[in-house]
Amino acid sequence: MNEKRMKEALESIARRNVPENINLWPRIETAVTLNVSPIEREEGERRTFMQTLRARPALMLLVVLLVLSLLTGAAYAIGRSLGYIPGFGLVEQGATIRVLKAPMSVTRQGVTVAVKSAILTADRTNIEYSITGVPPSAYPEGEAVTGGCIGELSQPYLLLPDGTKIPEGRFLTTGIPADVNTAVFVLPCIFNTLPGTVPENWELSLQFVPAQPQQLTVFPVTEIPPSPQPTPSITAQNPLALTNVLDIGNRFVLMGEFRYDVLGTVGDNNVFADGSWMWTKNVRAVDASGREIPLQINGDIEGPIPSGHAEAWMYQIDKNFLPPLTIYYEVERVTPVGDEQRAEFEFDSGTSPQEGMTWPVNREFTFSGYRIYLNSITLEHGGYNFHFKNDPDVSANLLDVEIVGHPPFCGGGGGGPSLEEQELTRSVCYGMATPIPTGKLQIVIKFQALQRETQMYQLKWEPPQPYATATPQTGVCLTLETWNRLAEDNEENPLGMGGKIVATVNEGGMLPAIYVSNLDGTILQKVDSGAWASLSPDGMKLAFSASDGIRILDLSSGQTIGIGSDGYRIIWSPDGSRMMFTATFALNVVNADGSGLRQIDTVPAQVISPVGWLPDNQTIVYGALDGGQFMLMKHNLQNGETKALFPIQNKAGYGAISPDGEWIVFADRIVGESNWGIFISRLDGSERKLVVEPQVPTAFMSVWSPDGQWLIINTRGMDNYDRPVLVNPFTCQVVPLEKISGTVEGWGR
Repeated sequence: MNEKRMKEALESIARRNVPENINLWPRIETAVTLNVSPIEREEGERRTFMQTLRARPALMLLVVLLVLSLLTGAAYAIGRSLGYIPGFGLVEQGATIRVLKAPMSVTRQGVTVAVKSAILTADRTNIEYSITGVPPSAYPEGEAVTGGCIGELSQPYLLLPDGTKIPEGRFLTTGIPADVNTAVFVLPCIFNTLPGTVPENWELSLQFVPAQPQQLTVFPVTEIPPSPQPTPSITAQNPLALTNVLDIGNRFVLMGEFRYDVLGTVGDNNVFADGSWMWTKNVRAVDASGREIPLQINGDIEGPIPSGHAEAWMYQIDKNFLPPLTIYYEVERVTPVGDEQRAEFEFDSGTSPQEGMTWPVNREFTFSGYRIYLNSITLEHGGYNFHFKNDPDVSANLLDVEIVGHPPFCGGGGGGPSLEEQELTRSVCYGMATPIPTGKLQIVIKFQALQRETQMYQLKWEPPQPYATATPQTGVCLTLETWNRLAEDNEENPLGMGGKIVATVNEGGMLPAIYVSNLDGTILQKVDSGAWASLSPDGMKLAFSASDGIRILDLSSGQTIGIGSDGYRIIWSPDGSRMMFTATFALNVVNADGSGLRQIDTVPAQVISPVGWLPDNQTIVYGALDGGQFMLMKHNLQNGETKALFPIQNKAGYGAISPDGEWIVFADRIVGESNWGIFISRLDGSERKLVVEPQVPTAFMSVWSPDGQWLIINTRGMDNYDRPVLVNPFTCQVVPLEKISGTVEGWGR
């Protein structure tokens, strides 16, 4: 698979499970600050966010694809009469709120910049915008190259009529005067793109109007003082404390601290007298029935500031639990054992080493009884990577590498991704700011043995009674409460339904593994690795996107053919004679034997997402990016007639047509919610029904049964594993598919 195709595939895979309006930064920040030890944190600080993106192109693509929310929250003094707007944060009740009159977008050379929404108060401005259609070729190919659009050059700003500029960094703290109802959103260039590859100097004229009640949901906010705990809030044995609770409508926001000083820390970074430190492994909540309640991140409200040597935490929960709620806080105490051990050797990289070079080393070292093998050194991503293969459990200790006299700009040691990991890489990188050292270099390998001990703390909280419980939306089949109970059900094959399903499973490779099985999980067969697996209606053929393009596999004979084209989101025609697929900017149709490949005229749409076929085998439905939404379009392949159906708002434009052509299932944004809901409707958008409420973590894609009576909804559990669920959208019968692993991509007869 060429690099351009691989980036597109990774981009497409990544965006399938990303919530519509999720603000990832609080999660990333929490993971960085809470889940590393003081020593590991110190090493991690050497790597900048930009370098992380360069080292992980898929993450770069995901960040570009995500809506770039400019608001992460603002601090308010609790006690005032406050309201809460999901996706924005806290506001004063009765305050004037303005919104964007209409979404605006500009498309130039296939690239679209869209301002999707805006919320303005007297002291804050929230502009939500997205950038799509940037070709992979616009980004640097090598890790040692940086795009021309970085730093202040890439920062958008608002230009007011009087010439005032409000840069992105001040949106959080700057309000636009009430008498100013227009502004120009200016984007000088697209972050990290190379000069001349994509258009620059983007300008979108915005209009602001007073918000109408139906446009924004403002929940009243009530502060609930923490009630007395059944066990002491903070004792020598329990440093866990609940400091504040906010009631924001259908949810509670719980704030608290984990007090390291109560446990006896004596220095900075929560270090104890014996040199040990703690890091947070897991936090979970369980109600009185024993059911685990999902803890959610609220990026709209600024979290508490810790006091002293403490770690502040804040989680949001839905009001669908049986009090009291028990919060379990699992930490690991890591204690150095003995002194740090070191080994040195000389390494000669030559006078002009090149990116991608490898030097075999094959040296063995022994530290604290562990054998550690340094197999090789490579020059990659602006630095040297040291590749180790070790005895088991080495990664539970601290292994680090340094180059004497050449402090790194990033990289370093720390534990591996698994405490049993035997193949480890330690990087000493320099990025753009520091020249890479060359010639004869003195290498130091450092090893610190560690002892790890898991400790669990808990507290109980019971809200005042009665409190307003979440009200399920009328007719919703799969609510969060129902979904949480599914793990207790053991029904394996409802109503004796059959057929084959295809699912993809992430097994650590560049592309996921593809499995075909019966609906009950029997006769499981791994057929290949690839993305966008699509099963023909008769269940006899499988199309998927592989390293060399789209392949078609005959499941009975094992014969595979390639169509000679890359693409994704592959959908078979009802008679199995043709397929359509997209390459992001073009919609294509091809015969089942790989012949007759042709591009469908979808001009002026730039970003195209296939949705499905109608039973006549001649009419297709696709989504065309239109500003901040996808307009569903119906197109006849014979006469070229095209008709707009209705718009949906999800990042990919995905939907699926029922086999009888009467219904469509799709993900769509719900105003005031941070995630999308799963809906069905007629093809003209009528008889719209919410099937899965937005609190349930779902993927974009849902799959119809061959008889058109059931849907497989792809959800993801708290354990981060896929949990496909069978839902009848007409009777609302819900059944878990416990024997199915991965993301279900198709269902054939």
